[in-house]
Amino acid sequence: MFGGKKEVFKPVESADVNTLIGEGCTFEGNLNLSTATRIDGRVKGNIRSEGMLIIGESGRVEGDIQCTEILIHGTVDGNVDAQRIELKRGATLNGDVRADVFVIEEGAVYNGHCSMGSATIPDTSEIKIPD
Repeated sequence: MFGGKKEVFKPVESADVNTLIGEGCTFEGNLNLSTATRIDGRVKGNIRSEGMLIIGESGRVEGDIQCTEILIHGTVDGNVDAQRIELKRGATLNGDVRADVFVIEEGAVYNGHCSMGSATIPDTSEIKIPD
């Protein structure tokens, strides 16, 4: 991230999406994804994705999301950790965000705390406190 090669994000075409949770479908449980995914239905559970994640206008996620890049057109109720987050017009995100890039279009709603950059939480298990 710092001083290295910048990652370039390109738009995802419909043909690039390998997994689809369609409108009217409800999925309950955690998802681990490795390819570009679009959610137009409802997911109750946490999502971890190595690919692009798109929440469509009718899509709703109730859970935490960890991914590389996410485009939100619908509703997310949960925390989001990603390199790039885009809230599109009409989107709603209720939860805390950690991202390198966070774009909020006019007409989107965001309620939460934001932490920019990919700072990691230090491992405190090795810290010794003197008596």
